[in-house]
Amino acid sequence: MGGPNLQHTTQKPRTACGNYLHLLGKMECTVTFRDLAFVGVCYITPADLNLLGLDWFDHLNLADVPLNTICNLVSQPQLRQQPHDFESYTRTLMTQFSTIFQPGLGRCSVMKATLRLKTGAKPVFRPKRPVSYATLQTVDEELNRLQQQGVITPVSYSVWAAPIVVIKKANGTIRICADFSTGLNAALEQHHYPLPVSADLFTMLNGGRFFAKLNLADAYLQVEVDEASRELLTINTHRGLFQYNRLPFGVKTAPSIFQQLMDTILSGISGVAAYLDDILIVATTLEQLRERTTLVLQRISDNGFRLRPEKCQFYLQSVKYLGFIFDADGRRPDPENIRAIKLMPTPTNVSALRSFLGLVSYYSAFVPSMHDIRAPLNSLLQKNSSWNWTKQCDTAFCKLKSIIICSELLLTHYDPAMPIIVAADASANGLGAVISHQFPDASEKAIMHAARTLTPAEKKCSQIEKEALALVFAVRRFHKFLYGRRFTLLTDHKPLLAIFGSKSGIPAHSANRLQR
Repeated sequence: MGGPNLQHTTQKPRTACGNYLHLLGKMECTVTFRDLAFVGVCYITPADLNLLGLDWFDHLNLADVPLNTICNLVSQPQLRQQPHDFESYTRTLMTQFSTIFQPGLGRCSVMKATLRLKTGAKPVFRPKRPVSYATLQTVDEELNRLQQQGVITPVSYSVWAAPIVVIKKANGTIRICADFSTGLNAALEQHHYPLPVSADLFTMLNGGRFFAKLNLADAYLQVEVDEASRELLTINTHRGLFQYNRLPFGVKTAPSIFQQLMDTILSGISGVAAYLDDILIVATTLEQLRERTTLVLQRISDNGFRLRPEKCQFYLQSVKYLGFIFDADGRRPDPENIRAIKLMPTPTNVSALRSFLGLVSYYSAFVPSMHDIRAPLNSLLQKNSSWNWTKQCDTAFCKLKSIIICSELLLTHYDPAMPIIVAADASANGLGAVISHQFPDASEKAIMHAARTLTPAEKKCSQIEKEALALVFAVRRFHKFLYGRRFTLLTDHKPLLAIFGSKSGIPAHSANRLQR
């Protein structure tokens, strides 16, 4: 089609999920199918989505064709040219910012990391650990590589030393890590800078239709350590002592130091979030994605960092991030993590049960009334409780797996401009809550579910007190979404209106008791 002129349209089509489709415009075109022809209206979207209106079915007699029959095959180049050639765009970026995509180690040009010892901390010197004969040559080669890159320097003396751990990577190579848990980490002052909260990152992704994902190569090692801190980072190997000149993995303050550095470098760019060495860019249009990606790459270049090109993606309509899949429709669990839940065997001890519940709890935002479902399993985790895997436990285990594996789990994006409904309920075992958006057609879609188990003392309360507690729990749990705006609070327990919703005032003789 080339690039036809599009007419403005006020139509607001919706997907089967209830989400609105963004339209670039509409155009009229002559359509020929078999021996039939008519002039139809095409609605153009920025996504690779081709839908025919009901009028096309009537004019082309498509209603008489069986649903599983292929009517016609149209190749994408014949349908329309991509408005943005992202292969060409990617090549342009790789050329424009060639320095940051080169092999080798980058060097941060804006700061050096500083490690601070606690008052009274004493040096800890640990002996070397043996290296197997099979990996000895590989370890030697890796030490040589790190020395050539300036990451480590041999030294003859140090009062600090940590042993090394050799880790085999998926591609067959190895990584040498220092085990600073043997003494240094306990002696270091904490670097007080928080890592991003996942809920805040998820909110940043709201409304995103297009994404880019960047990955820093050997992230921490691109940051130099100041001279005073280098002796603390001494490792003890079969070839003697080496000092780190760069910030290594395994230092307890490294994540906070690096996160603060990345947040500072990328500050002021909308739609960009960094979680350690992963940078995510989100946009509502392709042009916006280009602009933001270019700004981020320029900041990375200006500050001396380098990226891992094989892990960079510059045009995505869905992105895998922190165990979830994000797209224009919302958030859903990563299929790989779902597969891990599916393959989990029936727990045979408390440790295995905790592992299962930990993985399942990561997706608790998708599962309503999780507290009720897992109640039999929680009883096995109580203090002084003996292990007894009953039929109820097995039913709860299978039901949790089934809900996560078989259900179409999808949470819609939070939109500050849309009405919010918060619903809460209480059972004998726990509290449940859900925050939802109400769409113009009066339909509701969940943003997040929340639940918790009642304490032994709370289980003794009356039902009205449990229902009231559920409302308080819901408002507190969703505080960041609710504060500063109006919302509807739903409950199926009408007596609560006398406490929370009455406009006539509380009778004087019962005011204190009800308010408590």
